[in-house]
Amino acid sequence: MDRLDNIGENEIRIIGNSPIEQRVEKRSRKWLWAIPPILILLAVLLLWARGCTDQSPKHVQPTVVPSDSITEKDSYVIMEDTTINDIRLRRFIPVNARPKLRVGLVKEIPDNLILGAMAADYGTYDNRYEVVGAFVYQGELRSHSKSKYGFCAILKDTLVIGNALATSFFEKAIEEKGDFFRQHALVSEGKVVCKVLSKFEALRRSLCRLNDGRLCIIETDMRVTFSDFAEALCKDGVSDAIALAGSGAAVRWAVDVKGRRFFTGADEYDFPDVVNYIVWEKPHSEKK
Repeated sequence: MDRLDNIGENEIRIIGNSPIEQRVEKRSRKWLWAIPPILILLAVLLLWARGCTDQSPKHVQPTVVPSDSITEKDSYVIMEDTTINDIRLRRFIPVNARPKLRVGLVKEIPDNLILGAMAADYGTYDNRYEVVGAFVYQGELRSHSKSKYGFCAILKDTLVIGNALATSFFEKAIEEKGDFFRQHALVSEGKVVCKVLSKFEALRRSLCRLNDGRLCIIETDMRVTFSDFAEALCKDGVSDAIALAGSGAAVRWAVDVKGRRFFTGADEYDFPDVVNYIVWEKPHSEKK
């Protein structure tokens, strides 16, 4: 046949390859399965080679710090309102801050003080102002009377609230360059102190330790007696508490988590030099 298309009536055409061609084709097809793995291997080797030669800096995804971790490092005051025995109470709970005493009128509140309130009472003796009750400031004895049973001692970062006419914390405050002041005892070990018998009604404020160990300031926005205030504190989960200075004109400030300062008291009142505060300051690393 000169042309495959030209097939006579007495001829047949065999469709397919010759036996030799079929064997060659089968052998060639056996290698087809190996092509994809070889290509993949070549691609991996190429990428590895590029990685070894490319020394340009790589972009690193920044680590996301949980918001809770950030919050724990902030310093602020938690403010909580409640009503107990028809007495409206407000808690001021400092977070990540250190307690200390401060003596002398605070005219401009420093940014590092997130919570503060006037602490020990003062009065006039021989025509001069003095702190009422035993008072130690940074290890220096300022007053030595024992007119009140309640006390607060601050030794380094430890604050103790107690109810005793004589206590070793007074001497420790002097020895360890700490702070100490006395006030009326309100609550001791979760019970109302029986010595609180005054029937005089006034705005009340106290330094408290809650049953969970946290320290706070609790105050009223209404006039109540010491006894009624102490009873409300007990029901509010307070284990120990002493009164804080005055009402009405007595200063108190607190800074919330958004940095807003809430102030009450007479900021223009001419307080004497012996006026003192219990304050909570930010850690040293946060001072501005």
